[in-house]
Amino acid sequence: MAKNKPYDISPLYPADYCFDYETFDKDPEGYKFSEPDIAYLNARELEDYLAREPMTAYERKLLIQWVASGHSVSESPGSRYIWLPESDSYDFLFVHRMDCEIRKAIKGMCKKDREAYLLEYMGLTDDDLPETDHIS
Repeated sequence: MAKNKPYDISPLYPADYCFDYETFDKDPEGYKFSEPDIAYLNARELEDYLAREPMTAYERKLLIQWVASGHSVSESPGSRYIWLPESDSYDFLFVHRMDCEIRKAIKGMCKKDREAYLLEYMGLTDDDLPETDHIS
């Protein structure tokens, strides 16, 4: 993995943002986080993540775009190839790397071989699927 290079995520922080501590302190359980609150938290999380996780420049670009579109670093985009249980926590970078690995592995395979590979990747066999299920 390439070493992290300097990056500027300051545009992701809401302009003139100030958290409303007074309202929050009155009713922390009932406080509704605003869009600027969420954007600020996502930008902070991204900044911390970029500082500690090694990644390529392309992965960093994709991750910044993901957060800029309103998502959290720890939010999963969902895999293009396999079903990921919601109970498990897969972050953006993990899913991206997994999909890249799968895409390289299945490149040039026929549909039947792709299905077999994806089933094996998920730890399943043909016997685990009902007759009507097909992976494409």
